[in-house]
Amino acid sequence: MAGKAKKKIFFPKTRLSELAARAGGVLRDDALDGAMKTLEGMRDKADVQIRGAIAALEEIVFGRASGDTLNDEKMLAILRHADQIVTLSGTFGYTSLDAASRSLCDVADGMLRAGMHDRQPIAVHVQTMHLLAPGNMKLSGEHAEKMLGELAKVTAHFNFESLGANQVNDGAELGAAPLRN
Repeated sequence: MAGKAKKKIFFPKTRLSELAARAGGVLRDDALDGAMKTLEGMRDKADVQIRGAIAALEEIVFGRASGDTLNDEKMLAILRHADQIVTLSGTFGYTSLDAASRSLCDVADGMLRAGMHDRQPIAVHVQTMHLLAPGNMKLSGEHAEKMLGELAKVTAHFNFESLGANQVNDGAELGAAPLRN
C-alpha cells in the first residue's frame, strides 16, 4: 500500500462558474422595490381570495344548513378559512382584518378543543370580518378598534389560550423551553 498516488480533481472552467464568481447582480434596494411591486400586483387576487374565504365562512355559519351549533367538521372548515385570511391579511397589511381573523382562530380552536359548538361567538367574528374585508365598507380606525375591542371581550369571556402564544423558535435546542413574548 505504500506509494499510492494522490488523485487530482480537475474543475473545468465553464461560463456558469465564471458568472457565479463575478460580483454583480441586483442592488438590494432595487430587489426590495421589485418584490414590493410584485406583491402589490397580487393584491387584487388576494382581495378576491379573502372575500371568497369570508363568503365560505358566512355560508358555514349563516347558510340554510346551519343551526344553533356547529359540528367538528364545520369548526375545522372555519379554522381552515380563517387561517387563509390570517395569511393573506397579514401579508397585504390589513391589520384590523388580521386581528379579527386571529381572534376567530383562537375562539374556534378553543371551542373545538373544549367540545363547545355554539354558533354565536363564531358568527360575531364572521360579521366583523365581513365589515373589515377589503372592498367593503371603509371604516375609520376608531370604528375598527371599537369592533376589535368587542371581539376581545368575546375572547376574554371564553379565556382560551391564543394560538399566537405558542411560537416556535427554530434556533433553540430541542430540549430548551419555548420563548414567550
